[in-house]
Amino acid sequence: MAALKAVDPAAKTITVVRLMENGRETSSSKLPVVISVVKEINEPRYPSFMGIRKAAKATIPTWGLADLGLTADQVGAAGSQVSWPQVSLPPTRAGGAEIISGSPVEAAKILADKLAAEKVI
Repeated sequence: MAALKAVDPAAKTITVVRLMENGRETSSSKLPVVISVVKEINEPRYPSFMGIRKAAKATIPTWGLADLGLTADQVGAAGSQVSWPQVSLPPTRAGGAEIISGSPVEAAKILADKLAAEKVI
């Protein structure tokens, strides 16, 4: 997302501008949505020394389900509207690292021979 143009809580819609390879595109969607942003969205604000000291002393509230008026079946996997039937890790690469030992001159010759055999050099 490059810019947030409008949010209409009554209609439950959002309008954003997103960066494309050849320009910008304005998109609208019904809420709720998941939005990601690019790093150019804004300049970071750096805290002042006093801001850092205030943050260290701040009390951060912790809210539970009852505080938010929710039940256990409305949150987590039970309350999710998305299901992932199968989640797996990508296949591991068959890596082959070889440690070349010897003096620097010997190691360089062995490495050069191996690279020449693989037609890299």
